[in-house]
Amino acid sequence: MAEFDVWNVLYPGTWVIFGIIGLPIYTAVLGWFLGKPRLPKKSLMALSYLVGFIVSMWVGVYIITILIGMVFPPAM
Repeated sequence: MAEFDVWNVLYPGTWVIFGIIGLPIYTAVLGWFLGKPRLPKKSLMALSYLVGFIVSMWVGVYIITILIGMVFPPAM
């Protein structure tokens, strides 16, 4: 039976990015929805801007990765 090691699944960089660096973002999102005054329309608008910004960054990184792969193909 194989041993389960959490570091083989979730690398330290994953913990740093989604835990420590993401903490202010998580706090802001919770503040939008749980804080007072509660303005759900503005909170959803801010959340959609945040999600749109994150998706655009990931799409941009994916496109750059594809372009770099075309310019510098992997050596096989």
